[in-house]
Amino acid sequence: MKRTLALSILIVFFTISFMSLVGFNNQDPTKEQSSVSKITLKDNYELQEKCGKRCEEYFKKDYGNGFDEDGISNYTYHYNKKLNKCFILINSIEFIRNIEDKYENITMKTLFEFNENKEYGSLVLFGKNIKTDNCVVLDKSCKSLQEWDLLVAPYMEE
Repeated sequence: MKRTLALSILIVFFTISFMSLVGFNNQDPTKEQSSVSKITLKDNYELQEKCGKRCEEYFKKDYGNGFDEDGISNYTYHYNKKLNKCFILINSIEFIRNIEDKYENITMKTLFEFNENKEYGSLVLFGKNIKTDNCVVLDKSCKSLQEWDLLVAPYMEE
């Protein structure tokens, strides 16, 4: 009986020793995951902030405050973490006089990516009827503002 008890104690001792060596030490895996998530969220925030500053500088340099005698411009930006790219979408409306001496507007949209210094797409719409003159995102063409929005969405979201 003493031998069985001693053997049982040895087995329990070695099992506990083995478990502590291998790593079964009651750590909560959710704590580890949340710290990884916090790092990822922090990095994402910093990249989004850096992207925003670069876009603001670019816009101010090329468009000033967004107002001039010919029209208005604004922008939105987005750091796409899936693509690891910083995008700026510039929206401009220019007012021009037509032959009848009436004002018409031209709407222009440009999707630009900073890391590659590359234009991803552009859209030009004329007048009240919103006729599309030029609408392309990378290799895909579009025929309307709605199609443009669908093609641009994957870059400005995520």
